Amino acid sequence: MTPNEVFFGFIAAAIVALVIALIWLSARIADAIGAAKAFLSTAEHAMQESLGEVNLNLRSMRTITDNISAVTADVTAFSGSIRDVGEQVRQLTEEVGDGVRQLTESVKQIGDVVGSLGTETAASWSGLRAGLRAGLEFFLKNLFQQGAAR
Repeated sequence: MTPNEVFFGFIAAAIVALVIALIWLSARIADAIGAAKAFLSTAEHAMQESLGEVNLNLRSMRTITDNISAVTADVTAFSGSIRDVGEQVRQLTEEVGDGVRQLTESVKQIGDVVGSLGTETAASWSGLRAGLRAGLEFFLKNLFQQGAAR
């Protein structure tokens, strides 16, 4: 064997080894591509399921926000009703206060009239005054009890 034949033998062996290595590498690349396709398929399936759940969650959120708007409107209406009731109570308190002031003034005037009666005896004067006071107290007590019963 000549040195050229040995050299060509080594080259042929190297080429055969290279071809075998390329075939083995191609098989490994094909396996890797198959695994990547399987992973992508699984990931796509999982994403489709997640997308459906996300859509359901978004619909639920829309329902919740719509309900929050309705509740907010109800709370606003309720607070307006409370404000109206407070205003009516204030007006009623003012009216009752005015009535009590007028009644107090009338009692004062009656007391002045009773005090100015010089011809009556002290006993009758005291009795009249006590009777008027008791009568007015009874009247006021019944007036406020009827007012509270309403």
